[in-house]
Amino acid sequence: MATIKGENLRILIGDDEQHLKCVAAAVNCVVHVAAVVEEDMTKDDVDGFVQKEVTGLNWDVQVDALIIDETDDDAVSADLLQPGLEYTVRFSQTAGAAGEKNRDAIANAIQYTGKAILNDLNFTSQNQNMAQCSAKFQGSKDLTPYTPSN
Repeated sequence: MATIKGENLRILIGDDEQHLKCVAAAVNCVVHVAAVVEEDMTKDDVDGFVQKEVTGLNWDVQVDALIIDETDDDAVSADLLQPGLEYTVRFSQTAGAAGEKNRDAIANAIQYTGKAILNDLNFTSQNQNMAQCSAKFQGSKDLTPYTPSN
């Protein structure tokens, strides 16, 4: 059984699915999917156990990246994103040889795409450390499986 290295799981962001780019200088990413569970009981239920039902799904994505001062046409700089805007967001496994910066998506079962609103942009600049940006996206439309067409 092979394991997947963290540098090969990436967040890609763009205006639409045809213009997605990896977040430049990313150091961490998180995809969180949660079921909304509510009680589904009536006065007729007599077994004593609370009945639960899934009524919806929520998802969010967070990506942390170093703040860099160079431009890269093949990637998105997280510190240039704008809170309140809706982006197409993709979580994908990538592969790349030296020089490709782990940015080429590969086909597998852990790839998801959806529309999300950037609802939190945080900058951290501690003394003697590299400055970082954290971008948090709240899903605004369904998160769906994706298969690359390579």
